[in-house]
Amino acid sequence: MKIMVAGAGAFGKEHLKTLTAMGGMTLAVAERHTAERERVGKLFALDDSDADAFALLERFQPDGVIVATPADAHAPLARAALARDIAVLVEKPVAPDVAIMRELCEAARASRAFLQPGHILRFSAGHRRLLDVLREGEIGRLLRFASRRYRDASHASRYVGIDPVLMTMIHDIDLALWLDGGVALRASAFRGDAGAGRSLTSAWVESSSKANWYIETAWLHPGPDCPADRVEIVGAGGSAELFVGSHIEVHGASSRRIEIEASDDPLRTELDCFVAGIRAGKSLAPVSPSDALNGLVAADLILRALHDR
Repeated sequence: MKIMVAGAGAFGKEHLKTLTAMGGMTLAVAERHTAERERVGKLFALDDSDADAFALLERFQPDGVIVATPADAHAPLARAALARDIAVLVEKPVAPDVAIMRELCEAARASRAFLQPGHILRFSAGHRRLLDVLREGEIGRLLRFASRRYRDASHASRYVGIDPVLMTMIHDIDLALWLDGGVALRASAFRGDAGAGRSLTSAWVESSSKANWYIETAWLHPGPDCPADRVEIVGAGGSAELFVGSHIEVHGASSRRIEIEASDDPLRTELDCFVAGIRAGKSLAPVSPSDALNGLVAADLILRALHDR
């Protein structure tokens, strides 16, 4: 199978590393920075590479494309792949805004291929197990979703052109949509050091299901050792909390602890799903372009609330 990766930054390299470990792949990379393109050429067995992603798409004719470029290049590359009936996996945020995401949804519907949003947490064993707890009815109907995601201050310089809501909080917005089943209706938000990259961003969202979401992210820790991500769901009959990378604590009619397997590799699971979808001729992913659109609608509500403060 021929897979093209667009973007050879940190995310692109992780995709290449995992695809290489999967085996049976003929790989090509598009990267406009010559030094980075040469670096990945030494790290991985590539069949082709180019500074121009569109030229490489025409020449290499891949079975699938992974878009791991800066966010402003996502939509043009995704549209180009879909127009050629080539399946595409697009890193988050899939599109920079709601209008462009709607265009991508239309492009996916018109294509014989599929668009798989890169919402990787839907492939994480811990998050999937948390969803199982909710669906099995152990804690009753969802009333509240809460999450925290803290990252180090270097994010402010590494991701200058993208808001933390779209870069980091978008993961938790997608989790809330997935666990809740509703869509965002209204939002309020607060940001410490308004306008600064080194900030704490907090959002409160009301869902169409009558549940509420409290989502918090920060780019302010001085070093790489940040507190583990946490996700809590509160239902009418109890609660469950995921300590990411470790375990889930469930408190319902009885209390129990669910261990999360140390071997969990959500990127490998995501890419296995993408490759299986290419072979099947349809997406097999637990996330759709419509889910990505709903996530961007929620993100837009939060960004507007921040702007209006």
